[in-house]
Amino acid sequence: MDIPTNPRITLEVCVDELRRRCKAISDLQGGDTYYEEDLQLFKQFCQENDLYFEEIPKELDLEPDEEGNEHQVWFHAPSNRYIKLTWTNFFGLHVLQRNNDEEKASPIDYLERWHLNNTHFGDDARFIGVLKLGEDIRILIDQPAIMGVPAKENEVKTYFSNNGWKPFSVNNNLAFYHSKLNLVISDTHPANLIKMDNGLLAPIDLRIEYLRDSLIPTVKRLSINYR
Repeated sequence: MDIPTNPRITLEVCVDELRRRCKAISDLQGGDTYYEEDLQLFKQFCQENDLYFEEIPKELDLEPDEEGNEHQVWFHAPSNRYIKLTWTNFFGLHVLQRNNDEEKASPIDYLERWHLNNTHFGDDARFIGVLKLGEDIRILIDQPAIMGVPAKENEVKTYFSNNGWKPFSVNNNLAFYHSKLNLVISDTHPANLIKMDNGLLAPIDLRIEYLRDSLIPTVKRLSINYR
């Protein structure tokens, strides 16, 4: 089978509907949904919208061009886009979390991350579908190929600072907080920001999420004390 050239449903529509369903459950039970609840909501949504692939697309029946902590990656020359396939049942990690919260991001968190990258950093990531292997799932997205070189660490810090982000450290990694947007970002190492020929930086794979209200004082303190 071929990967669809046009996604069956837009990333924005997916995230809006999935978050609406999460909120309905949260309002009913008086607290945030858990990882397993998110996972089941996501699987039901994919079933309803025919988003499952039952076999590996032929474009991925090759050795990947790259592998990282979250994805295997293939360059798709006809579209000049990168195809990214998550590792089985793994959708990344949260930037930070409360002591009793799940460290792993849910598939809904994962899609929202890409939507936030599109919204705030001009990316064009698309949700293609989900590879279903029994009860296991892997999410498939694609995004434009950006020509350039990895940014330098000082360029990364300057880029975020000039756009209203305050640095802080979490798990010994550089992260950023934007109080007006109520967003936090991590995984900001130079390879995730490409310096293009025009000198501008293009973020390509940032870990970005909304900050829980209960964590705002902690992040504000960390950003004030950051050196």
